[in-house]
Amino acid sequence: MTTTTSPPPRQASTGREPPLAESPPVRAARLAHRRRLVVWSSPVVVVLLLVALKLLTMVAAGHQAKAAFDGGSITSLEQAGQQMAFLNLVERHKAPFALGDAAVLSGDFDTARARFEQALAASPADGLESCQVRVNLVLALEKLGDAAATTGAAAAKPYYDRIAAVATAAPAGCFQPQGQGTGQQLDDARSRAQQKGNASQPQPGQSPGQDPQQPGTGKEQQLDQKTKDNESQRAQGADGARDSTGGSRPQVDKPW
Repeated sequence: MTTTTSPPPRQASTGREPPLAESPPVRAARLAHRRRLVVWSSPVVVVLLLVALKLLTMVAAGHQAKAAFDGGSITSLEQAGQQMAFLNLVERHKAPFALGDAAVLSGDFDTARARFEQALAASPADGLESCQVRVNLVLALEKLGDAAATTGAAAAKPYYDRIAAVATAAPAGCFQPQGQGTGQQLDDARSRAQQKGNASQPQPGQSPGQDPQQPGTGKEQQLDQKTKDNESQRAQGADGARDSTGGSRPQVDKPW
């Protein structure tokens, strides 16, 4: 009597082929390709991280700059401006603007002018950010022009001409409600500059070098007061302190 052995039962098909064994050369090539992808994508990841870090630090530096300006602290305002200038890839006008305001507080209007010119060049051409930059630039130019006028009208004329050019090139938004009055400030500065530039000779009874126009108003007076406050503070060794009454000092425009 013979016995037959039945074949083992077959497993149900899953519809998938069993994975093929990966040869060492194929595996090495795959791992090398993966390493190249990681290396190539690393710079992009680093840039994205730096941009994210920059955006976070810009917010903190902006708050510091505002508080420093309100408190009249030149050192703190310069630090905020330098912090914003590091990896200055976004909102590039803010760093030189803050440094320009720090120069204004210290009474260095020539440095302030250079910083505001730099900020204007970095501002969006038709953006409202340029309106605030233009106001501070023309005020710094006016201070320099008035100082140069003491040696003669010819020395002051380039400053006054630049004021007219900056104000005239302002975008239309500066003169609309969203411009927050910057258009009027620019018009006033341009009018004063034209009058001063046309006054080539001192008026009767006026000593040479004396400004034939009335003192400036509005932002110009505020800027004067701000500078005087800080000069007084430095003389007393109290740079950055508040007024003795606890009130806020006059301000010039700032885009933070």
